[in-house]
Amino acid sequence: MKDKRAEQFARCAVVLAAALDGVGDGGSVAADPEDPFAVPASTDEDLFAPSLAGREGIFDQALSNGLAAIVAFEWPGEEAKRNGRVLPASELLKVIAGHVPATDGIVLIPDKHSLSEAPQVDEGSLFQPSRLSPHTRIDVATLQSGIDASQKARHGRGAGTLQRRHIEALLDLDGHESLGVMGEEQQDRIQQVAQREDAASQRRAFEYLERIGEDEAARRANQAVNPNPYHPKHNPDGQDLDTCPVCGHEAFCVEGLDPVFGRIGYGQCLVCTYTRTPDAAEAEGFAEHLAWIMNR
Repeated sequence: MKDKRAEQFARCAVVLAAALDGVGDGGSVAADPEDPFAVPASTDEDLFAPSLAGREGIFDQALSNGLAAIVAFEWPGEEAKRNGRVLPASELLKVIAGHVPATDGIVLIPDKHSLSEAPQVDEGSLFQPSRLSPHTRIDVATLQSGIDASQKARHGRGAGTLQRRHIEALLDLDGHESLGVMGEEQQDRIQQVAQREDAASQRRAFEYLERIGEDEAARRANQAVNPNPYHPKHNPDGQDLDTCPVCGHEAFCVEGLDPVFGRIGYGQCLVCTYTRTPDAAEAEGFAEHLAWIMNR
């Protein structure tokens, strides 16, 4: 159950974190009043992502699972009633505040394990353990306010009034030992999106090849000029043209190598226009790295 709660928390929290990156979604005052086109400066009081459908339900699911995981870890059994039903988020907040006194509405739960006890791995290893904070900050007052702000929309009584501060307080929970899973979930989502985008780019390139025909593709390949050639002084980061995985011509302009493994080039083919993004290159590099580990 612990892993399931952490997984549910992470899946929902990552969606909310992605929407949190938007600015000016609450109608805050423009950063420069003299510039009518200035982007509004975001504040904690801004409404949170009003265009995100179901944000209140996502918030509630993330909060309920996150708090249940924390209470079950810290005080086993107190996360549920005698009949086994897990307490609602508001009651879980009361359990936490009952064990750890709040200061200005904020509870600090100390880490049970010293950071020095974390497993040691080689420097630069791909699989680094997440570094936990000495305590988890739980803003009980703000999270309870978030619960109240989401109720109208969740129960058909009007629009919710979730604010950015509610989401930020929710994301703070990920620092707890029972959670700490957002980073892994976020990386999985990035890889999935990158793979879908790369597949779409390949489909467009194949369609383009069919339109121009093999003769035109060969002509373009013969005339291709590398816009990013290597030069020890003027362009030390330049790369030779690579073979395109779609059209097979040595016409793929490499703009750089994936930032983690340095194995796969990203850029665009000068013949079929296939484009590989840095995220797609990293996902492919990760797959190659795993294959190398398995075959060692």
